[in-house]
Amino acid sequence: MEMVPKGFEFKTNPWTHQIAAFLASTSNDGFLSALDLGTGKTKVAIDTVRYFDGYKKKIKVLFVCLNSAVEKMKDEVEIHSNLSAVCVRGNKDEKWNIFHSRSNFYVINYEGLRSLITVKVKKNDEGKNKEVIHPQLLKRLMKIPFDFLILDESHTVKSPKSLIFRIIKKISNNFNNRLLLTGTPFGNTLLDVWSQYFVIDYGETFGSSFSRFRDAYFEDKGFWGPVWVPTKTGEKFVKNKLYSKALRYTEEECSDLPEKIFHTLTYSLSEEQKVVYNELIEGKSSDLTAEISNKAIAFRTISSGFIKSSDHIFKKNPKLDLLWETIEDVYKEQKVVIFVEYTMSRKIIENFLKKKKVEFASLSGETKDKYAEWHGKFQMNPKCRILVAQIKSGGASIDLTAGTYCIYYETSHSLITHQQSHKRIHRGGQTRRCFFYYLVGKGTVEVGMYKNLAKMKDAFDGIVDAKKFLKGEDDI
Repeated sequence: MEMVPKGFEFKTNPWTHQIAAFLASTSNDGFLSALDLGTGKTKVAIDTVRYFDGYKKKIKVLFVCLNSAVEKMKDEVEIHSNLSAVCVRGNKDEKWNIFHSRSNFYVINYEGLRSLITVKVKKNDEGKNKEVIHPQLLKRLMKIPFDFLILDESHTVKSPKSLIFRIIKKISNNFNNRLLLTGTPFGNTLLDVWSQYFVIDYGETFGSSFSRFRDAYFEDKGFWGPVWVPTKTGEKFVKNKLYSKALRYTEEECSDLPEKIFHTLTYSLSEEQKVVYNELIEGKSSDLTAEISNKAIAFRTISSGFIKSSDHIFKKNPKLDLLWETIEDVYKEQKVVIFVEYTMSRKIIENFLKKKKVEFASLSGETKDKYAEWHGKFQMNPKCRILVAQIKSGGASIDLTAGTYCIYYETSHSLITHQQSHKRIHRGGQTRRCFFYYLVGKGTVEVGMYKNLAKMKDAFDGIVDAKKFLKGEDDI
């Protein structure tokens, strides 16, 4: 603690790695805090702002995060500081009014920021709309005297072509300080770091051109499409430069979290499912498969008990039976999180639980008050022991440490999303062993997906023999 600036005191006691991240963040005007998922990145950000607030009467922070984290961030500010925070929600006029209120942290989700300064215009003569940045709205935002920009889950802006990156790119140099927070700075490719570093230092580390960065240090090894892999010298260069303005701590280095236990549970498709699945592989058409346009999704949904294009639900669903068999006794004693990828899967499970008269919480894009659902109902209510969550809604930036059992009815094909969903349960504040169960259909695409995720690869990457992958050969 001797290195902590004289006169500065933490409101809540930090771990050693948080002190290191705090010192690094306060010593740079642009920094990436790449602490592993669940190890307290948010506290570091709040302490960093408190440090700079000591030099001003009122510091003003634009904190951009995922939608599910907006309310939680307000709570975190209250826990770790005496500063104030306000959630920036509502229509455009209401958001602009909130920005002119008196507060320290202005917490807005990425979608909210995007919609605030964009408009839709006609793209072509066919009348298709395109979303573009409105110059006057952009100027209006940049006139607000923000001191600090913080991007939570900064890998959200990893794509240089995305609209949200282009927005952040235009506004970032208007801030005296920029702090990026992510436990997963890159997924399968080191290319992901360029856009995040551009926000930090406008190209000082990796250059101001993404294409030049890519062409200089990567080569295209793709067969079906571009797959950019770093050259030997490129990988060495990027990794050597990576931590010039970043700090990385793994979970193992940070704290003594409880044990994680993994189980893979297998099931066999029903006869009806097998027929439809094999028809799809062989390219045959039937009443059920005629309208299928995306086979990649169809192979997954058939395994989960339905066909998306026709809303057909199979009478027998072995996967659902296995899910209930897994949690039937557990949920009476422990809280359980069930992750799904698809809306129909969530509805199938929730209808099943209703028939069983089991109380549950639900998280999806349709959930109006997500904070009340995951925090008030699942985390705090002892009677509610099951949460059914779509990974996009419940897989990042929230705390589900009330749960000790996690069932993947479906996994995300994205490695980053999958890793983040783990840390909703296994994170700081968790004191009990955590159990993770994967439901994998024998002879299905789920076998290959699970293997790729286990190898720390995006689920559909590295596929050479597509038919072998779809048939799930070499079962686990």
